[in-house]
Amino acid sequence: MAEFVFPADEFVLADTLTAVPDMHIEIQRVVAGEERVTPYFWASGGDFAAFEQAIRGDSTIQEVLTLKDGQGDERFYRVAWKSNPPDLLSALSEAKATILEAVRDDGSKWRLKILFPDQDALSAFHDFCAENGIQFEVERIYHSENPQEEAEYGVTEEQQEALVAAFEADYFRVPRDVTLTELADELGISRNALSARLRRGQHNLLSRTLVHDEEHRV
Repeated sequence: MAEFVFPADEFVLADTLTAVPDMHIEIQRVVAGEERVTPYFWASGGDFAAFEQAIRGDSTIQEVLTLKDGQGDERFYRVAWKSNPPDLLSALSEAKATILEAVRDDGSKWRLKILFPDQDALSAFHDFCAENGIQFEVERIYHSENPQEEAEYGVTEEQQEALVAAFEADYFRVPRDVTLTELADELGISRNALSARLRRGQHNLLSRTLVHDEEHRV
């Protein structure tokens, strides 16, 4: 497992997010193919009309589909990008790596959590980026206690923290022992942010356990 920080223009949606810098993007569990990568992602906090106009005019995008409007200020999309080697997507493809999480929220960088099949693949990825001028910062490299489980369930660290905190506080009991606002205060985040993390986390868990239809997976 490795966590990297990349400049905004080194990863996907660079042109789109330059046009709409306030949009918060969360991509989960993406396997890069040789020709293109098709992730599902949540967008929130920005001007959706401007975002969708920009994304449809982005020359790196093959197709975009709005799968559903979320509650409040978020929407769920499927987008297909075409890799243009040598770039970050082709580096991931060469290393046979899986993006477990990619978050872009401050306009200047992407934070990626990547699962590599082995140490050699991580080294090859590092060398590919260095040799082709792909800028990056390494934040953390570690052996996950259960990487197969992380890849299987697709729950981000933030979602896992929220779900575990809610479970331990008996939020899921009937009647509940804690309110959403109280739980959000304990975690130091907004009520809306906690609601989104719980909803997405439960969606990911269900889509990989009880629901086996591929179209529900993100």
